[in-house]
Amino acid sequence: MEEQVIGDKNVFAVGFSFHDKQHVTELSMYVRGKNILAFNRAAEDMTTCWNLDELAEWLRAFLNGMQQDPYPVEVAGRFAAEKDVNARTYDTDDMEAFDAYYDALDDWNARHRWHTASAGAILADVYFQSKGDTVEISWNNQDAPDEIKFQEQIGGTAVPKDVFVKVVDAFLQAYAEYWF
Repeated sequence: MEEQVIGDKNVFAVGFSFHDKQHVTELSMYVRGKNILAFNRAAEDMTTCWNLDELAEWLRAFLNGMQQDPYPVEVAGRFAAEKDVNARTYDTDDMEAFDAYYDALDDWNARHRWHTASAGAILADVYFQSKGDTVEISWNNQDAPDEIKFQEQIGGTAVPKDVFVKVVDAFLQAYAEYWF
């Protein structure tokens, strides 16, 4: 199946094609003209391609529960992905404070970072955060295995919330209609 694209690749879009009876879906996410899911493996340019049922479920939960939810600690960084890198240097001898700090980060990440829903897919580490009338999309692929080189290493941008909701919802509807 040829890639279908929902949205405007120069603003925000999701590209997808469905492949077999095991729910294998090839997925692209375009932000400001770049596919942030694109990577190179064994000298071949690729994008995420896997059974994405768990990822679709995570995206639906994010979309349905989207609210203002700032990053849980004060730390330097323009985007959530940068903040998360910088926040991971925290250390203290107070085990209760240490546990509370990292529990807060982990809880926030469960709501805003889709990586836990990859189900084994080669998937860019992407964060989503509602901020006013925009959704911040940021990524950090610096820790990918050596054999995988994501085209977009670390960065982020904000897209209009109404565009994000419309595009993601349309993709999730197409996904559900095709596979279920």
